Amino acid sequence: MVTLLVSVVGIVLLSILYSAIFYDQSVEKAYGQLKIYMNVYSEEFRSAEFSEETAQALSEQLGGSRVTFLLRDGTVIADTEADGALESHLEREEVQEALSGGEGYSVRQSATLRENLVYYCRLFEGSFQLQDGTQEEGVLVRIAVKADSGFAIFADALPTMVWFLIVYIMCCLFVAWLATSFILRPVEKLTQEAAHGGGKEVQTEYAELKPIAKMMNDMNADLHEKVEKMKEDSRIEKLILNSMEHGIVLFRDSADVILINRTAKRLLDYEKNEPIPCFVSDREIAAILESGENTSVVRKIGGRYYSLRFTFNEKMRVLLITDVTETTQAAQSKNDFIANVTHEMNTPLTSIRGFAELIAAGAMPPEKLEGVANTIIKQSDRLSNLIRSIINFSAIDSDELPDYEVDLSELVHEAVSSFEPKIAQKGIALTLNADAGVKVMSRRERLLEIVNNLVSNAIRYNKENGALTVMLTGGDTPVLCVSDTGIGFSEEDKARIFDRFYTVDKSHNGAGGGFGLGLAIVKKLCRRAGWKLSVESELGKGTAFRIEFCSEPNKKTA
Repeated sequence: MVTLLVSVVGIVLLSILYSAIFYDQSVEKAYGQLKIYMNVYSEEFRSAEFSEETAQALSEQLGGSRVTFLLRDGTVIADTEADGALESHLEREEVQEALSGGEGYSVRQSATLRENLVYYCRLFEGSFQLQDGTQEEGVLVRIAVKADSGFAIFADALPTMVWFLIVYIMCCLFVAWLATSFILRPVEKLTQEAAHGGGKEVQTEYAELKPIAKMMNDMNADLHEKVEKMKEDSRIEKLILNSMEHGIVLFRDSADVILINRTAKRLLDYEKNEPIPCFVSDREIAAILESGENTSVVRKIGGRYYSLRFTFNEKMRVLLITDVTETTQAAQSKNDFIANVTHEMNTPLTSIRGFAELIAAGAMPPEKLEGVANTIIKQSDRLSNLIRSIINFSAIDSDELPDYEVDLSELVHEAVSSFEPKIAQKGIALTLNADAGVKVMSRRERLLEIVNNLVSNAIRYNKENGALTVMLTGGDTPVLCVSDTGIGFSEEDKARIFDRFYTVDKSHNGAGGGFGLGLAIVKKLCRRAGWKLSVESELGKGTAFRIEFCSEPNKKTA
């Protein structure tokens, strides 16, 4: 476009220059022509009568040129273009030159005709007769022809020049389009290959474009490498985020979620392009979002406890969701433990103290002393059993004595036999199936503690005239199963039956000898030994405990 504009301006300037040159040439040509005319008719002027008729006749012979006869003083004798008397022409440039040098010329606008004329004037010496019969010494003859100005020449040529410019511009545009198409075709092809090549190298047959093709290939390779790295980094980040147990949410507001991992989606019940439900429905969380204060709250989701930690900055908000079920339950278990220990110890102590005060005050009849003494002994035994159970539970972690091979078959028979009076007292049907020669690497007191607690638990929570089944199978992984037809427990209780001092049926707590430590001891012993402990139960139908004695320590845990 700039080149085209420069070309147009150049053409206009050349046209102006051409008009000026043509004007000068036309003036020179007119001057030469007038001089020739003057030379041709000079002899006639010497013998002619200088009158209007002579001037008119000469003008016709010269093709209508203006002819003027003047005296030396500038007086106009005759003029073919003026009807009346004219002012003195003495001051005219061509007249002055003719008087001083014999001839003269000038180019100017005629005051009479208002046109641009070329004047040529010559002085003829001698005595000449005028129209009125008088004689004059020396006469000036002036011939003038029309000469267009440079502007007039330019104006006359302007329409042609405009058409020429239009044609020129169209031709230039067409040629430029052809040239551009020809030049850009390989470049466009190169660009298309680079854009849609699917990672292939860009090729070109033009030597001039090969450096560009190489540069594009290098750029594409570098860009492809960076894109792949970004994809890989994004994939790894997504994999890490989605494999985390913690939930992570980056958001601007409840409906503008920037990033959320799989755990957070599941826990918050999040649907894409929808507000996070708890951000709207939970008043405390909504207040936190409004205040922008870095804080955390604990919420129960799906039976577990989670800490929702909110962190705010200028650009976005971060929510970190952490499972604090173990911590929460541990704190709750600690509180329960303290409360239960206090209660379980306070009950027998209160009974013992009460009877002791009655005896000390002499308020106890002699015939009842033996019964009261037995009650005190019984409560003392109960308190002693509680303390021993707590000590045993606490001593498990500090027990570093080596394991040895124990005959589990013999131990199961021995343990079950010790409970036969209680089994018979409750009318429970016992089924004992134990493979002979089943050996386990452990310690006898640990295994006896486990079997006693499982059997005792099965008797305590069984129904009158219920059933108790104890099965031991050998093999690479010995399995002990103790099942009953007792009260069973719900799914909610299942999560806590191994907690310290937790009992499914509170009516059996203490009175029947159970403090809620038996199953906690079983779980802790199994976990320490690397055995797998599992339980199945149905409310109102019974419970079955199963222990797999893995041969490799820590291969399976409870």
